Amino acid sequence: MTPDEYFDAIDDPLFSALGLLPMDGASELTEAFSGQPIVDELQGLVLDDPDTSDHHLLLGRVPLEGCVLYLAHDRQSRVVFDSLEDFLAAAREAAEQGDDVSDFHPEASPVANDQPALSDLVHRLLDDGTLTDVVTALIPSLDLSDLALLERLATDEDFYLGEAVAIEIARRPSQALAPIARMCAAHPHSQVANAGRRAVEQVEKSA
Repeated sequence: MTPDEYFDAIDDPLFSALGLLPMDGASELTEAFSGQPIVDELQGLVLDDPDTSDHHLLLGRVPLEGCVLYLAHDRQSRVVFDSLEDFLAAAREAAEQGDDVSDFHPEASPVANDQPALSDLVHRLLDDGTLTDVVTALIPSLDLSDLALLERLATDEDFYLGEAVAIEIARRPSQALAPIARMCAAHPHSQVANAGRRAVEQVEKSA
């Protein structure tokens, strides 16, 4: 589905309560978000304005081009849909049931198809040193196979990165991730250590 096809599809009274934006409105709100790191770095187009501080973004940066990310104010921002088609299907279901689109987010983010490219992007963002908020939003899209990258994230001075890694390991445990989970559990910051202990428990259960 192209953006034009998407904007044509949402021109329907069914979606009026969800705050989905027409093309002009999406462009205007995206301009207003200029300077927001996730929007800028991932080339996000703001798709909705549901009268909250949370928004869905269509991403334009490879390797997540075409994915929809949830930009959350009080929760972790992450990719929630692989495509505009999936986002539209969730929006339709939400509208028909009188719910919010966020009620139809998958529990786990879809992993990116091109993992080497995503790992490279995360390394470059870490090298910048000022974009850890963007990296945190990308961690759920990793397939957790790049152990060197996970170790770098787990030991970064920004403890939110280590916590995010531990959360994903607990969600998708495997024996290969045991060293990273233990590293998180031994972290000096309690927020990472607590998440790390939960990750270690899940890894042990998966044995």
